[in-house]
Amino acid sequence: MDMFTEIAQKFIEKKLIAGLEWDVRIKDQVLSSGVAGHKDARSNKPLKKNQIYRIFSMTKPIVSMACIRLIEKNKLHLNSIAQEFIPSLSSLKVIRPDGALERLKRPITIADLLTHTSGFSYSFNIGCQVASFYKEANLLNEPFLSLEEFVDKIASLPLAFQPGEAWRYSVSIDVLGRILEVLEEKRLEDILRNLILDPLGMNETSFFLDKTKAERLMPMHGTNNFNELISLNQKDLVVVDIEKTHPSEGLNIHERGGGGLFSTVKDYQLFCKFLLDRMDKEGTPLISSMMHNFMLKNRIQKNLLPLKLGPRLLDGYGWNLIGRVMIDSGQAMSLTNNGEFGWAGAATTFFWLDIEKSLSGVMMTQYAGRDLNLANEFRAASYSAV
Repeated sequence: MDMFTEIAQKFIEKKLIAGLEWDVRIKDQVLSSGVAGHKDARSNKPLKKNQIYRIFSMTKPIVSMACIRLIEKNKLHLNSIAQEFIPSLSSLKVIRPDGALERLKRPITIADLLTHTSGFSYSFNIGCQVASFYKEANLLNEPFLSLEEFVDKIASLPLAFQPGEAWRYSVSIDVLGRILEVLEEKRLEDILRNLILDPLGMNETSFFLDKTKAERLMPMHGTNNFNELISLNQKDLVVVDIEKTHPSEGLNIHERGGGGLFSTVKDYQLFCKFLLDRMDKEGTPLISSMMHNFMLKNRIQKNLLPLKLGPRLLDGYGWNLIGRVMIDSGQAMSLTNNGEFGWAGAATTFFWLDIEKSLSGVMMTQYAGRDLNLANEFRAASYSAV
């Protein structure tokens, strides 16, 4: 039994997850790839490879990458102004600690959206003054709003801070996704398919699930209330009905920039391969080496560090144009390397990359409602094996 299987089994035996699928590679050679446990906590069905997962916030790097491709095509710029694409954002105000509203000192830029320095927030951000407004609007549990309606609702809520003055994980990439729709005059699904999914051969990544694939869809455990994605109370390992808040079928499902994609470990590993080597499925560069280098640099000023997500500090991490990036491994709490980057999804999906070590890892399960240390243990194990 390799170290990755041991880690997976430990979390399964503690009843923290039902099952896990993973794929870890060095120089595109498989270091460890496998499954452990069961498809869900109710059954004795062993988990099979190549299941379909709701990847939640692992949607964000794909949308961000589509934006970066449009920047390289000179259709958009980091200093382009969000309000120019979405008129409803022009009425945004910032809430002060005393509850009074003030005008924006400057507009929100594409760079602010990509790096979560826009002032937007999430309903589950513990300790955030505007989280309660988001919770009341119940945005995350409303899958049938169009992306345009969703963003217009966000625009009616106050910002948590002046653009550029803090870092807060947020609906910024949803707003960005809507900007891409306005710019390209297409639905976000079609934009992602054209710019990212088709060129990389990610044929099983979509906002909509084909009925023929329904039996491969993993059941959700923990919580189906997206306002509780960061919680101080651990949710039990029980199967929950998530179709109301994150439907897999139906004509009235709408895309989101910050979540909503269905994918597989295999597909996401194709995305990781591209993030390491810039190449599409034909072996042709999809972005320039200059843009590749540019997009992976930390963009968060020292005075805004450490980054905080709910009660958790992202020790040693900054943020580049697609996700977290390790900038001081001397601050890290588990084995990593400066330059390691990637992100995670709310249902305990995770990916990590290291260009220097030619390392890529993807792990997926479906449990939402508690911050497990599983991802850190998997990443640390991959570095132990380098």
